[in-house]
Amino acid sequence: MIRALLYLRGYSLLNLLRTRAQRLRQPKYLLGLGAGILYFWFFFFRHLPGGAGLDRGSGVDPLQFIFAAFAVLGLIRIGSAWLAPTPRPSLDFSEAEIAFLFPAPATRRQLVHFKLVGTQITILLSALILTVLTQRGAALGGNAVTHAIGWWLMLSLAHLHNLGAAFTVARLVEGGMSRARRQLIVGGVIFAVIAGIAWGAWTSAPDATAWMSAWQEQNTGDRLGTAVLAAYVREVSGTGIIGWLLLPFRVALAPFFAPDVAAFLRALGPALLLLAAHYFWVMRNAVSFEEASIAAAEKRALLVAKLQAGQRPLSTGAPKPRKPPFPLRPGGGWPEIAFLWKNLLSTHPWLGPRALGPATLVTLALASLVSPRLWFIPIIAAVYFVLLGPQLARQDLRTDLVNADLLKSYPLPGWRIVLGQLLAPTAILSGLLWLALLALFVTSGRTNSAPAWLTVEFRLSGLVCLALLIPPVCLLQLLVPNAGAVLFPSWAMAGRQTRGGGGIEVMGQRLIFVAGQMLVLLAAVLPAGGFAVLAGFAASLAYSPAAAFLTGSAMFLLALAAEIAAGIYWLGHRFEQFDLSAESVK
Repeated sequence: MIRALLYLRGYSLLNLLRTRAQRLRQPKYLLGLGAGILYFWFFFFRHLPGGAGLDRGSGVDPLQFIFAAFAVLGLIRIGSAWLAPTPRPSLDFSEAEIAFLFPAPATRRQLVHFKLVGTQITILLSALILTVLTQRGAALGGNAVTHAIGWWLMLSLAHLHNLGAAFTVARLVEGGMSRARRQLIVGGVIFAVIAGIAWGAWTSAPDATAWMSAWQEQNTGDRLGTAVLAAYVREVSGTGIIGWLLLPFRVALAPFFAPDVAAFLRALGPALLLLAAHYFWVMRNAVSFEEASIAAAEKRALLVAKLQAGQRPLSTGAPKPRKPPFPLRPGGGWPEIAFLWKNLLSTHPWLGPRALGPATLVTLALASLVSPRLWFIPIIAAVYFVLLGPQLARQDLRTDLVNADLLKSYPLPGWRIVLGQLLAPTAILSGLLWLALLALFVTSGRTNSAPAWLTVEFRLSGLVCLALLIPPVCLLQLLVPNAGAVLFPSWAMAGRQTRGGGGIEVMGQRLIFVAGQMLVLLAAVLPAGGFAVLAGFAASLAYSPAAAFLTGSAMFLLALAAEIAAGIYWLGHRFEQFDLSAESVK
């Protein structure tokens, strides 16, 4: 039976690869694949030949933050697996696998083996990706092969531990242990471990400043870098009681942090033994998971159906009544407002207009409490919203493209339908950018190193002008992906209606849309910016810098308004001629 399950798993993978290769015959996937490959090469692979290691003295490396994030997420996941597990453990079986395997003469352990083999494919791919992302980790010693094996061990151990914890908790519940008692015991153990680590660090850990200074003197005066911190962490984690409490973690991480091949081989044996112990633990405690797996598969199928229909994906249950985002005026009004009302109602409540007030208060509180040296964080958030916001806020024509025939039956010209569909994502992105702008205004006013010209009057006028410019810029950005949805519907719908799911091809298609969006935005902003600069310069000669800001912003706003009006009218005309039944969206 094991051979049959392995045969099924192998041919499923082969058929998946064959399907992905066959759809490359279509230009939209072939171009998407090319764009995805160029993206990965430019950001990850082009430094591989010369990236053998981290330059000593290069400062704090991003690898530290990658490991810190993984460590925090891993500890949270392990704690939640014991403290707040699912009521019944489930394995990630698809509906087809359930229909084929559950009635088959296969034991429960054989089904667990089948899923473990399938999970290894994902873990191996994740290990390779993480190895590329942490390619500069050669400063820690070892090479790409040892790091890839180290990532595979860590991910495999994490997966087996979470699965074993779910099975063990289910067995304890079946044995009559109450939830409160289980959480008390597990919480007590976790607290004891944390207290023991803190006590050991307080009493026996070497002083960090003195230790790092001595390390740097012995290593030709290196500055603080990944190798320094890694060496200190290894020193502390093997000291006294900390070494015993962190022994499983040290065993799991040792192959990755091995400085050379000999140390890697010495660390690999204990890590494999730990992996084998987790495997036998999972197999020994395997409990009934069939009913929970069937329920999880049904929820996943409903989620996929909602994604393909363009509905909200975060809720798989029955829709609950919600308050409207704002009351509609009885007796009619502008139809664009009705589109805005409908699209806001279909999005998440925390993106609605009622959430803007609490979000503003939270933003003001955080911006007032954090260090002024973090003034760049709102700028990073604003850049993220500008670049990726139009691809994520899809409550527009891209979602309603399947209902194009219904929309065209309304007694409205095409430009009014297009404008109404664009209002909701414009409002959402504008609200997010306003919050980022507000946070930047508050944090920039608290810094002591601001230049003399950055007065309160100048900052306030800049805040008002940028706040007025944000909605038209967002509207102009959203015109591009919506025009792409009308002109190339099969491309716009590939992520939701493609057999075989996403992949690097679909990611490449989205990158192409983002690049086109940036090019069109640049082409639209440059003429408007030229008029704004000339008008602002003329106003600065006669009035104050604040007046120059206001004048330039007004000219910029008028130029953008003219471009947006022309774009909406053109797209509305194209939408009136659009026939979904004549387009190839498969």
